[in-house]
Parts: sequence; structure tokens; C-alpha cells
Amino acid sequence: MQKKLNRIYDGHMQALLFWMCWLVYFASYIGRLNYSSAMPAMIGGSVITASQAGFISMVYFFAYGAGQFLNGMLADRLHPGKMIFAGLFASGLLNLAMGFLSGFGMMALFWCANGYTQAMIWPPIMRIFAKMMTEERKVKYCVHITSTMAVGTLASYLLSAAMIAAAGWRFVFYAAAVCMCGAALLFWRGFARVEAYSMEHGAAESYEGVVECGNVVEYEERAERGKVIEYEERTEQGKTADAGSMPFGQLLTASGLLFLLIPVVVHGVLKDGVTSWVPTYISETFMASPTLSILVTTMLPVINLTGAYAAQFMYRRFFQKHEVKTASFFFLIATGALVLLWRFSAVNMFLTAGLLSVITASMMAVNTLFVNLLPLHFEKEGRVSTVSGFLNAMAYLGCAISTYGIGVLVQHVGWQVTIFGWLAMTAAALAVCFILRKRVFTVKMSMKEETIHEQMGLSGRRVQPR
Repeated sequence: MQKKLNRIYDGHMQALLFWMCWLVYFASYIGRLNYSSAMPAMIGGSVITASQAGFISMVYFFAYGAGQFLNGMLADRLHPGKMIFAGLFASGLLNLAMGFLSGFGMMALFWCANGYTQAMIWPPIMRIFAKMMTEERKVKYCVHITSTMAVGTLASYLLSAAMIAAAGWRFVFYAAAVCMCGAALLFWRGFARVEAYSMEHGAAESYEGVVECGNVVEYEERAERGKVIEYEERTEQGKTADAGSMPFGQLLTASGLLFLLIPVVVHGVLKDGVTSWVPTYISETFMASPTLSILVTTMLPVINLTGAYAAQFMYRRFFQKHEVKTASFFFLIATGALVLLWRFSAVNMFLTAGLLSVITASMMAVNTLFVNLLPLHFEKEGRVSTVSGFLNAMAYLGCAISTYGIGVLVQHVGWQVTIFGWLAMTAAALAVCFILRKRVFTVKMSMKEETIHEQMGLSGRRVQPR
């Protein structure tokens, strides 16, 4: 059963809520990327082989992607604070267990479980933003929270490097467990404070902007009170039932989200799948040292952060807050950069690194638009978490496939043909976004609800709280 979340209008409490969510998502990166940092030491110590290490990484991505979708549906029905706490704390315990394991089979099982528990964090964060924050702040914070990727990546790499140097690879997981469990406890305490404030001072929005403040219902015009109350009584139960009972496949078709699957999967291939191969690509193409190759990869998340803020700027300033139009612009930039990379990839290492940065930053912009902003359109249907989880799952499906597929392509046809494959996929995603640039991705009001609107004389009206 859904728990109603009250919208908060106090700026300080909204900021506190944001930083609580920022903390848990930042901590999740520490317990997600630490495995990649520990892999060389684990392989060098003959704990696992290189192929086994790749398999463990792959099952994590598949579990994380599937978990995004499943937990997206759960997050629209369960208490988001409890769900975030459970996911982060359980992930911390699984990291702790990884430090005690030595066998490949158990490591794969526990890291797969870690992927699922980590997927319990993002969907409820989206629901919290949609339901508890004002319109202006939830869009701003949906962009600001992408900074966790850059900061979390750097923190994970630095902490892991320090632990390996000081005590060995097992302490990489022990340290992550302490950080994650500590962050989960801080979040639990902070969210309880915000939730108590929202219950006392917040406003629980119901359908079409009618707002209940505690036990008192306020409307813009007292003369319309009878009509709005009648409308509210006649629509609220039906609306809730429709939102909860509509099959997700029908929601995908009715809203048009199904048509966005190609761009969503492609951006996952480029954002995460390509990034994981950057050190190998630079090392093999320019005969660079492993240290230099990793340094370039470490800088990518920092540069990618500019993509998220560029997305926010273009979305508001030039594209009338239309996600697909804005995504088309960034797919166009990525396509141009891939053309240059395909033609001049072996000319200069710094040119190549710059082009890769443009590509991944553009895909971070697309990720912000599709995974963070687009799901907010489904707030009235009560499906923000479900839609965000589904889109994120599709992106990580692309990442999981490309992590393996890029290796196969490089082995059989080389880097030049592989880059052309990236270019072809990106051009296809650009074409789909261009075709869909005018489409509005939301579920239209039912005929029954439109009829009630007309009978109540409320068609086209938006009742606001005083």
C-alpha cells in the first residue's frame, strides 16, 4: 500500500532532504566501484582469474539493471526511506562479506546480490524528489545529484588505493562497508526528521492540484469549494486505482516510452560500457602505461559532470523543457565527436581523450534527461519510480551487453570497426530522437475524467493552494 508523502515548502528542509539523498547515493558508488579497483590485486594474488573477474562484473550489471526495474515498481508502493536504508545497509553488509570470501562462485553470488541491493536506492530517491519537493527544486536537485557520480568515483578510487597500499585488497571491501552502513544510519535519522516535519507542516497534494493541509482543505476560490470537493471525491479513488492497476506494458505504449528504448540503451552503451574500455583503448592505441591510461579514465567522471549541467541549461533555455528535443542535441554532439574519433583516433592521445570526454559528457546529459527528468512526467500516475527504474534498467542492459560485446568486436575486427559500430548506434539513436522530438511522453487523461472535468466546470483549471 502506498504511503502518502507530503510536499515540503521550506527551503532548508528541502535542502536537508536533498543532502540526505546525496549522501546515500554517493556512498553507493564507494561500494560499487571498489570491486574494479580491487580486481588487479585479486587477479595478481591468484584469488580469481581475469575471465572470472569479468564474469563477476557482468553479473553485477545484470542484477543492477533488473533490480532497477523491479525496485522501481516497489518504490511506488513502499516507504521510500525504509527502502533506501535497507538497500544501502544490505549492500554494506555484502561488501563486508566480500572481504572474507576467496572462492569465485561465492564472490559472484554475493556481488550479484550487491547489484540488486544497490538498485534499491535510486528509484525511491526519485519518488522522494517527485512527491516531497517543489517543482523548481526537484528539477534542480535531479541535476545536482549527478555530482555523486564524479565525487563517488574519485572517493572510491582513492579509498581503494589507500586500503590496498596499507592493508591489502580485502580492506577495500571492509572500508566500503563501514562507509555505507554509516551513511545508511545517518540517512535513517535525517529522513525521519524530514518526514516528521512534512507530516506536521507539509501539504499532501491530491489530484489536479487540490491540496489537503492536515485536516483542512484550502482552495483558490471559495465559490468553487463544492465543485472541487465533489470532483475530488469522484476522481481520487478512480485515479489511484487506474494508476495502480494499469499494466506497465500498457503504460509504456500509452505514454510512448516504448519508442525511446533505442536511445536509452545506446546511451547506456556509450556512458558506461565505453568508459570501462577507455584505459585498454588508450593503452593499446598509444602504447601508454597502465598508470596513464587509468588516470585518463579517472578524469572522465569529473568532465562528465559538465554534461549534466549542460543538459539542465539547454533544457530550460533553448528546448522549452522538452527532454527528447534536448537529448537530440546531445546525441548530435556525440555523433560528431565519434566521426572525428573514427577518422583521427590514432593521431594524438590528448585529442582522443578529449573526444572521448565529449562523447561521455554528452551521454551523461542524456542520462540526466531520460533517467532523472523524464520520469517526473508520471507523478500523477504514481509511477515516477517505476518509469525511472525501467529506463535505468534499459541503460544498464546496454552497458552489460557492451561490456562483453566491445571485447568480442575488438578481438575479431579491431578498434577502428568497433568505433564505427559506436557511431552507427549513436546515429540511429539521434534519428529516433529527431522523429520523436515533438512527442509528449505522458499518459493522457481518461475519457471518464475529462467528462467529470466538464461536468464540474473545471476543465483547463489548475487549483492551487493559498
